[in-house]
Amino acid sequence: EQPSRMEPLADGSRNPKRSAIKQVASGRFGVSSYYLTNADELQIKMAQGAKPGEGGELPGHKVIGDIAVTRNSTAGVGL
Repeated sequence: EQPSRMEPLADGSRNPKRSAIKQVASGRFGVSSYYLTNADELQIKMAQGAKPGEGGELPGHKVIGDIAVTRNSTAGVGL
C-alpha cells in the first residue's frame, strides 16, 4: 500500500483509500513499521502451498514503477 493512502485528509479525517486491514505473508515485501502501525487489524499468513518451478517468483521485467516501490525493491530486479 502506498504511504500516501495512509495519510489523513486535510480536515484530519481518515483517508477513505486507506486499507484498514493489513496483510503480512512470509515474503514481507513492502512491510514496514509504518505500514503495520496504520492497521486496524492485521492478518498474518502462516503457511503457503508448494508451487513447482517458479510459481512464487516475479521476473525482473515485470517489476516496474509502483511494484518496485511497494516491495521496497529496484525496477528490473526479479523478486
